[in-house]
Amino acid sequence: MATPHGFRTARRGIERLAPGYALPRHQHYEAYATVLLRGRFEQCSYAGRMRIAAGDVLVQPTLDCHADRMLSAGLTVLRLPWPRDEGRGGVHAGCDVDMLARLAERDVLEAAAALREQLAQRQVLPSLMEDPADALAAVLVEPDAMAIGAWAERIGLARETVSRGFGRLYGVSPIRFRAEARARAAWLRITGQREPLAAIAGDCGFADQAHMTRAVSRLTGAAPTAWRGKSHSFKTGAGTDARLAP
Repeated sequence: MATPHGFRTARRGIERLAPGYALPRHQHYEAYATVLLRGRFEQCSYAGRMRIAAGDVLVQPTLDCHADRMLSAGLTVLRLPWPRDEGRGGVHAGCDVDMLARLAERDVLEAAAALREQLAQRQVLPSLMEDPADALAAVLVEPDAMAIGAWAERIGLARETVSRGFGRLYGVSPIRFRAEARARAAWLRITGQREPLAAIAGDCGFADQAHMTRAVSRLTGAAPTAWRGKSHSFKTGAGTDARLAP
């Protein structure tokens, strides 16, 4: 299935990024994995805020949205294709990244299959919790996320203070972050299951199906009914190499 218009596409293979590289918040449709061969960078996404160092692997899940900031003088990254991933992604340490780089020079799909085997034995590293915004991000992605004002009051800060701090760090307001995370959760079920849309809307915290339709359309550019018509080939991985099949 082709990548929808407006989504950023990750370039497969090894790429060297010059010092000062930064990428404002942007959206990816397809999942992929980033193997960091050299340097350090920070990313803010639905998984929270993460720092990635040389030797780490960052899995970017399906329909992810994130911002990247370089922390070193240049980066060398290896990006690998990845099958549909309904989680929030995250960082893994301890992989044999040199072996993955050698494999990728010959075949990126072979390298991706080898990485999947390695990650099956490793846990996702915890996201950073150095700022109130990080703790709030972890709350906002939950289906029953409490009101932002109530959360701010609980930690003794004004709602406006919390919102400004979140926007500076994550590049988006907490209200929008929560709305996107909720719409993504609904979209994953819409494209991955055959439940009635009204049931998905209720389970994902929307007031009704119309509310969910507007949210999913804003996030993805298409309504749930349109995605339902396309979802079979996406869910089953039609056209995807067998080495990437879940």
